[in-house]
Amino acid sequence: MHKKIVHSFLMTFLISFTLGFGLLYVSLYKASIAQDRGYLFDTVKLIKNLEIDELNRTRLGDTFKSEGIRITIIKRDGKVLYDNYKGKITEKHLQREEVKQAIAEDTGTCIRHSDTMQRSYLYVADYESDNQTIVRLAMPFDGLSQSISILLAPFIFSICISFMVVFILSKRMADEIVEPFQDITNTINSTNISEDVLSFDKYDYPELYKITDALTNMSMENKKYLERLGKEKKVRQEFFSNASHELKTPLTSIRGYTELIRSHTIQDSAQIDTCLDCVLKESDHMTQLINDILTISKLETEEMQVTYSHIQVKKLLDSVVETLKPQIEEMDLKVYVNATDFTVFASLDHIKGIFYNLISNAIKYNKSNGRIDIELKKNQKNMYFSVEDTGIGIAKKDQERIFQRFYRVDKQRSKTIPGTGLGLSIVKHVVYYYEGKVHLTSKENIGTKIVVELPIIVKEIPEN
Repeated sequence: MHKKIVHSFLMTFLISFTLGFGLLYVSLYKASIAQDRGYLFDTVKLIKNLEIDELNRTRLGDTFKSEGIRITIIKRDGKVLYDNYKGKITEKHLQREEVKQAIAEDTGTCIRHSDTMQRSYLYVADYESDNQTIVRLAMPFDGLSQSISILLAPFIFSICISFMVVFILSKRMADEIVEPFQDITNTINSTNISEDVLSFDKYDYPELYKITDALTNMSMENKKYLERLGKEKKVRQEFFSNASHELKTPLTSIRGYTELIRSHTIQDSAQIDTCLDCVLKESDHMTQLINDILTISKLETEEMQVTYSHIQVKKLLDSVVETLKPQIEEMDLKVYVNATDFTVFASLDHIKGIFYNLISNAIKYNKSNGRIDIELKKNQKNMYFSVEDTGIGIAKKDQERIFQRFYRVDKQRSKTIPGTGLGLSIVKHVVYYYEGKVHLTSKENIGTKIVVELPIIVKEIPEN
């Protein structure tokens, strides 16, 4: 980049200098021609007052010849009467360009090659109508070579001095331009972008602010991304650890009961039936756990094949409450349902999962003789569903993690309360799937309320 800047400056200088010299040369060239023509026309006025004999007698023609000026006097018919370079010219000059101009306009001028003198001349001609003669003067004209020979030495000297000055200035300017980029590079190389955010000095070039700001923002986003990856890695590790533990527990129970039966340690048929019931219960628990894990995995990866249908949510809610009636009666709970009859367009499994998991949790973590308030209604275009209990509540520090997989609030009590620890995580993923909202409020030993809003309302119940 440094070399490119210097080369660009030098090329710009050379092109500019050459163009400037060209314009100067053209200006001097035109000025020189104009000066020579003016001098020749002034000389013509002097000669017009003299006769040809006087030119010979005064030897004025030889004087002009010594100065390089050629005098020619031509008759109207083109015959040459006098020429101070040639004693006698028989060739007609009527077709000469300057002669034709003089006859037509009284004066004429041109630059051309002379066949008689075998070199280029600047010609001026003046027509005298009284005596029908044309006075023509000419001086040698070498064109470019004449002007270049005068300007070449100053041009070479000027371009050498200017080139050195421009080279020094361009190198210094290139150093000033490249230095901030070197600082930026050094800052990037010396910063651990996985832990720190890039921070740059303020530079004199506003254009660099966009680069440094973009790098800083990218560094911040990168750090956030790495932190998120770290958290997700930790969550995955906890998930596999918890999943292994949750699967290992029922497997251990199943193996223990099976070994008891297999070893014939238990002979009583009633005890054997009890062991088999425990095996079935633990296998059901393990099956439910695996199904819940698969459900969350599919929701996260959006691989679940979702079948949408029109659902009458009040009827679905009533059936879920009826399913959970044995657990409600066992805890001696009072359940109050305030439901509006309306239709939604969604997955039946999704909506049923939300109803079942929220109500099931409200039962499990409630107090004996407690209360559960369930509300289901339309809220503009959203389905509004809330479950509030009078249970043990959730501590403030646990509320942020309550929707994580396998997270159980009361570790000691969780051992006696059946469940996979995935219910609220499934609820959260289903809500996010429909781009809805879920809100939790809870106080310890007072109760918990969870509200779900989903934009899935159908305005009218469809016939089909």
